[in-house]
Amino acid sequence: MINRMYPYGQGAGYGYGQGSNPNMYPNMNYPNPNISPNMNYPVSPNMNYPVSPNMNVNIPIQPKMPNMGFDKYPKEEKKTEVSPVEETKANNFLGTTDTLSVCPCPPGENVWASLVNPASSNVDISLQRITISNMTCNPMVAKIFFKPTLPFNGKMSSNVTPADLTKNPPDRPKGQIQYGILPNSPVNGTIAATRVIPANTSITVDLDGLWVIGQGTNVMVYLTAHCNDCNLRSVVSFEWEEK
Repeated sequence: MINRMYPYGQGAGYGYGQGSNPNMYPNMNYPNPNISPNMNYPVSPNMNYPVSPNMNVNIPIQPKMPNMGFDKYPKEEKKTEVSPVEETKANNFLGTTDTLSVCPCPPGENVWASLVNPASSNVDISLQRITISNMTCNPMVAKIFFKPTLPFNGKMSSNVTPADLTKNPPDRPKGQIQYGILPNSPVNGTIAATRVIPANTSITVDLDGLWVIGQGTNVMVYLTAHCNDCNLRSVVSFEWEEK
């Protein structure tokens, strides 16, 4: 008589009870009760997990994905820090006029000094600073003009040097310092600033390149005085960068 509760033997498929015979029906495939989970089985050569010796397992090996470089972040390139002085010293120049004699007495001999960018220079000039020195006992008035017409009697200063003294031969500037005598005010210029220069004093106008002189133009310092002293003396200096 077949046991209807356990037609394939008591505990078939769930473990075997004491005294049960798993081979009651030889045509049925029962789990092998003799395999212990604590046995040391051979390990598959391709995967790290135990395989029963009775199993014929063929586990396909997944091909390795090519390294596309996504797992590596690009190295951040460190910029070499270069000081502003190192970047621009090769294009920086400075110079000064000769001593200028201002005589406000009639007929009046006022003086001017300009930083000139010639029409054929192919550079722009960034004005860094202007220094005006009053070497007398009376004050002077300095008026700064943008783009005035240059007087025909101007002289070119030879007191100009590059800021970088390591080069031999040194770089030659495109900008020019010109100066001369002017009885009247400059023509066709725009007054950009006015400064009173006290006696025996020098003042410096720091511009840091904010004033840019294009080709064929200039910035002029026009000096005059309101006194009867005809022995007023002054010197004007410029520092600039050529780009």
